[in-house]
Amino acid sequence: MGNLYTLLIVVLLLSVAVSHDTLTVSPVQELSVRHRYSLATWEVTRFPVKWLYKAGNFLFPHRPTAEEKQQLVLDFFRMDREADRLQSQVNMAAAAGGTDLHELEDRLKEVQGSLADLQPQVEESLESAISDVLRQQGIATIGLDNILEQRGIGTIGLGPVIFPPVDFILDPLPTVLIVSPRDRIERLESVLLNPNLLPSERSILEEEILEREDLSSIVENIGGLSTFPNIIALYDLRTTMNIASHEWLHSYLFFHPLGRNIQRDADTHTLNETTANIFGEEMGRLLVEHITGEQVPPPTPGVAEPCPEDRFCFNKEMRETRLKVDDLLAEGKVDEAEAYMEERRQLFVDNGYSIRKLNQAFFAFHGTYGDSPTSVSPIHGQLQKLRKVSNSLADFIHVVQGVSSYQGFLRTLAEKGIEH
Repeated sequence: MGNLYTLLIVVLLLSVAVSHDTLTVSPVQELSVRHRYSLATWEVTRFPVKWLYKAGNFLFPHRPTAEEKQQLVLDFFRMDREADRLQSQVNMAAAAGGTDLHELEDRLKEVQGSLADLQPQVEESLESAISDVLRQQGIATIGLDNILEQRGIGTIGLGPVIFPPVDFILDPLPTVLIVSPRDRIERLESVLLNPNLLPSERSILEEEILEREDLSSIVENIGGLSTFPNIIALYDLRTTMNIASHEWLHSYLFFHPLGRNIQRDADTHTLNETTANIFGEEMGRLLVEHITGEQVPPPTPGVAEPCPEDRFCFNKEMRETRLKVDDLLAEGKVDEAEAYMEERRQLFVDNGYSIRKLNQAFFAFHGTYGDSPTSVSPIHGQLQKLRKVSNSLADFIHVVQGVSSYQGFLRTLAEKGIEH
């Protein structure tokens, strides 16, 4: 087992290093250097801790029962909700000068300490659950002994394994700086920045890029990152499992044409991200059932949740905004488009949506996901049609993973008789 993981770690770390290697520094990178996030530093500090824990478990194995794993996971997420509640109470007590502030802070530290103690075990339990569901679905299982034997390396006595292995850390994520031209919506550049940048720090950097480079930019939060191990934000159980599955699929697709060509063009990028979203949503539902034993009704493919007639509809209003912005930019009316976006941002804020900035870079980032109302791509609907005619989630992924471009994807749809 140790030799297997060593082999996989080396392969995946090399893939991460290559994908983030750069020989030149762009003006945007120079402007953002004071906030730059170092993946290399993260790997050096977090990776050994993760694998020392795994090594300890391998040498001194403890095999918890399925019931123990379930209870551990449920207790962990319950404690995380308790920590959120206590943090809110601490903030209120500090603002109001409450006499119970120190008591609340002590309780918060106690819960946070318990979460930290449980985290390695919970990560391993969740990784195991994802691996179990991947095997049940017939996704990413390979006969490694057969491959090694064919290449003259020799066998190591293992049956089918999940490749790449499911491995993630629940950790604070970097933020991401997205850059777009002002006269069109296009993702020119993405730069990882430090976690938890203050809104004021984000705005200062965005204004510098606008003034010096005449580019639209935005610093946004992300929910996951497909490093190895993957970095995953902690939310509720289902959302966390959605994200963990999404990021694992990116690691998996790296070894297939679709993933290797993610940067080919905007459509192929959207194809990757939207596939990962569909996969993550479906896996998240299956994982909640697997972990809790509770049935979760599946969504109806191709049927969008209707907008309430008597309330502000975010999806409808955001879609309308995107289409109008595209029209204005196509007419060369950049200033008008930017004024319109600020006007619409105020509308969203007035209706309870705390959008800090709405600009070309906002749409370039969020529009990458074809199932978002910020997207004008038909890719989500096309993927849903393919999923509907696929016999299983595995069949769906195995078809999509083999395409290397959006045009190739359209040819695949045509071959299957799917209108697009």
